[in-house]
Amino acid sequence: MPAQPPPNDDLRRFSDVLEDLGQAPEPKLTMAELVASFGERGFGAMILILSLLALLPWPPGGKAVFAVPIILMSLELAFQRQSVWLPRWMLKASVSRAAYTSLIATPFAAPAWLRRWVLSAKVRIAGRRYIFSDGVRRAVRRRPNGLSVLKMVRAIERLTRPRLPLLTGDVADTFTGLVCVVLALIMALPIPFGDALPGIALVLFALGMMQRDGVAILLGVVATAASALYLFLIWATVVEVAQHVTGWFAKLLH
Repeated sequence: MPAQPPPNDDLRRFSDVLEDLGQAPEPKLTMAELVASFGERGFGAMILILSLLALLPWPPGGKAVFAVPIILMSLELAFQRQSVWLPRWMLKASVSRAAYTSLIATPFAAPAWLRRWVLSAKVRIAGRRYIFSDGVRRAVRRRPNGLSVLKMVRAIERLTRPRLPLLTGDVADTFTGLVCVVLALIMALPIPFGDALPGIALVLFALGMMQRDGVAILLGVVATAASALYLFLIWATVVEVAQHVTGWFAKLLH
């Protein structure tokens, strides 16, 4: 018997919908179930959950499975479509519900070097030194094992709210949709660690769309710039290595 989607109740918190999706008895979580569950939150919610799933370690080519629907939905957003549409074959796509539950419930800890840096580093900007606030440092000390996705989403729900409406209107949604297309393409590229920054940027844009929070959109722009910089550095490194190899072969032939 096919899975019955949860009630389309747009008043439920997003984190509650995430948790309910992991508790269904069927072993597979389908795209159709996701679309039915998120209702009016559509684009932001779907891009968010697919971006989170894409951050899991997958075999080569696995990221493209999530990049394709993100690209399609981002284009729909850019062209001002009011609701999510996906082809029937894509709605039948599924992932293991156990893998999904593990993703949202397992704590993710920051690397030890990053925790040490947050606790001790002094950042110099425009000749002035800055350190992380006492609140950030206490949070790092209090949770050495990190937080689960579900707890992070609930914390973000308490922090996000509608603000900077200029960044979440129709014109801004067109820009956001086009940027998300580029990010999904970058995320699907076989670049070492190249999926993390675009995935984080997509998560921030999705949160901004869901909560109509312009600050989250701005953070997504910052993460997009970081993704572009990382891609440029990778490309520059590849070009430099290729030039050195070409020069080495040229010397051998002379």
